[in-house]
Amino acid sequence: HEVAAYLKEHPETKLAFQPGTFQIRLGVAALKDLYAVTEIFFCNKEEAQKILKNDTNNIKTLLSDVHALGPKIVVITDGPAGATVYDGKEFWHGSMYPDIAPPVDRTGAGDSFSATFTVAIVLGKTIREALMWGPVNSMSVVQYIGAQAGHLTVLKIKKYLEKAPAD
Repeated sequence: HEVAAYLKEHPETKLAFQPGTFQIRLGVAALKDLYAVTEIFFCNKEEAQKILKNDTNNIKTLLSDVHALGPKIVVITDGPAGATVYDGKEFWHGSMYPDIAPPVDRTGAGDSFSATFTVAIVLGKTIREALMWGPVNSMSVVQYIGAQAGHLTVLKIKKYLEKAPAD
């Protein structure tokens, strides 16, 4: 609640929020003020279903319902099916970046995606561009053990994007 209060007093500060198990268990009502001040919200499809207490597989419904809780931009990942984003007006979908080799460990893939998407937005990229950046870094991270090894620089992300498949 302190974070939510701070953000209300400092609207120039933006929050990217990716709830963990503990925050999801607290429930929407307990975190209502935090959802209301979130700039970018991230979760996977199963987490969205838990948050909303809704077992639909319709990603657009999940995105719209999470957006109604207050976040300005909602991103829902769905493993190999990629990620979909909604800003209250438009939906975007991005595919996974093709693995350069069989994945070693998928730990950290989602966190890497979220962090890279956020950095792209902070650097002034569009949602569409951010949706292309995130999967590149995830692809790299899964080539290593753990959640930290394999993170790419902006220059390396751009090099991978130059070679990216059309989708």
